[in-house]
Amino acid sequence: MLEKNISPHKGFWRWEVGILAICVFGLISMGLILGINYIWEQQVRDFALVDTVTDLRKDLTTHHLRVEEYMNGDTSINLEATRDIFMGVKKLARALLTGGQVQTGFSIAPVEDPALRKQAEEINLLMNKLEEKLLLRLREKHPANAGTHHAAEYHQLFDEIIVRAGNIEDVMERDIITAMAEFRKLYRIVLVVWAGIIIGAVVIFSLLSNKRQRSEHELQAVQEKYRSLVDSTEDSIYLVDEACNYLFMNRKHRKRLGLEDVSLSGKSYEDIHTPEETEEFKKRIDQVCRTGSSSQYEHQSLRDGRYFIQTFSPVTNAEGAITAVTVVSKNISDRRQMENELRALSLTDELTGLYNRRGFLTLAEQQLRIAGRLNKKLYLLAADLDDLKIINDTFGHQEGDSALVETANILRDNFRESDIIARIGGDEFVVMPIEMTDDRSEVILGRLSQGFEKNNQKNSLRYRISISVGVAWYDPEQPGSIDQLLAAADNAMYEQKKLRKLMPAQSRSEPAPDGPS
Repeated sequence: MLEKNISPHKGFWRWEVGILAICVFGLISMGLILGINYIWEQQVRDFALVDTVTDLRKDLTTHHLRVEEYMNGDTSINLEATRDIFMGVKKLARALLTGGQVQTGFSIAPVEDPALRKQAEEINLLMNKLEEKLLLRLREKHPANAGTHHAAEYHQLFDEIIVRAGNIEDVMERDIITAMAEFRKLYRIVLVVWAGIIIGAVVIFSLLSNKRQRSEHELQAVQEKYRSLVDSTEDSIYLVDEACNYLFMNRKHRKRLGLEDVSLSGKSYEDIHTPEETEEFKKRIDQVCRTGSSSQYEHQSLRDGRYFIQTFSPVTNAEGAITAVTVVSKNISDRRQMENELRALSLTDELTGLYNRRGFLTLAEQQLRIAGRLNKKLYLLAADLDDLKIINDTFGHQEGDSALVETANILRDNFRESDIIARIGGDEFVVMPIEMTDDRSEVILGRLSQGFEKNNQKNSLRYRISISVGVAWYDPEQPGSIDQLLAAADNAMYEQKKLRKLMPAQSRSEPAPDGPS
């Protein structure tokens, strides 16, 4: 009889414990959700900072290209608009230290990481120096001053700013990826907590099935929100197990591989990619599974030739065992193309398409090192276009440019594609033939002279085109610098000029009596 009176109280106590347990689980899940929300807000801030650094690099590159076009004589360049771009870049650089609203309309917080903040401070200092060098370059704009000391320092400052901005961008992108991994861990814990709440609700509140269904719907909404986040990114994101079988692909990667309507069940990496790509991919997956650490690689796809930064991150279970690997593949093809274009612009003469002084020195020094290592001789040919000043003064600078282009074409026609041909000054050209070990310079010079003579006979120009040539040899037994080789070739060329002045000859800038010659 006493037991019957106690039994209802025991049942009520169990309900209280159950409700308390569910409340505790609810508070824990709420804290985890707040943590996820905090991480997400941090990532939004970091994304805005990455976009700001990206805009800084892009706008500074645009400004740099416009300045170079203007310095090379492009009169269509609007200096005021170019200055506005530069001021916008300075504002972005200051925003990295002070925060505030940027061009995209977002308000960003200042960089907090000490190492990155130091990089941002250096970028601001370099921007001030770059502005000073820019003003000096604009003041000394004249064809005769191309490639001055200020220009070299200007290019160096630009390269340093681009490198530092790239460092900030790379570090922050790695931090974002790391934070997203933490985001996924918290999300799994939230799933476990909510599963406990649902199970507890089923056990304790078996009669409240409607509440259980609402909890399941809320859980599904969270999953859809996460899937929507993954599918909305422009990066390819996919999940594979240790055997490289696909477990998940986001919408972007499915579309890229043409698998939008294909089930991933039973699909492995080698079913879609070449054996070479599969072998390299398995090595990277094995390294992540073996070390438990994330890794990052640059990869060129054999499918379409595009470039990607691939980040491999381990996925672990509750016991810490690695169960899968997440791969985030970011398309950097545009950045690689821009870097290649910038590299080509910095090494090529815009008027003639030949190498400029910087391009020649870079390649020639490499050839000297190879010649020294192989104990092989090389020779250098230095040439000046004769009477360019007379052509400019008599027929105009446009004809002078045409004479320079014509000279470049004749040099191309008379040397091999592998030879280094460059315009290193206003009317100065140099040629370094590759793999020429015997002394055939007289044959080459004779053939070159015939090339200019044939060109003068063939083209209806109002003046003759000719060059003065000097040759210098590089002997690995008595090695010297490229500057010494250039000086020797110049001396030989000026000796030829002196001899030619002592000999009577028809002026190359005057038309022949019977027409062009």
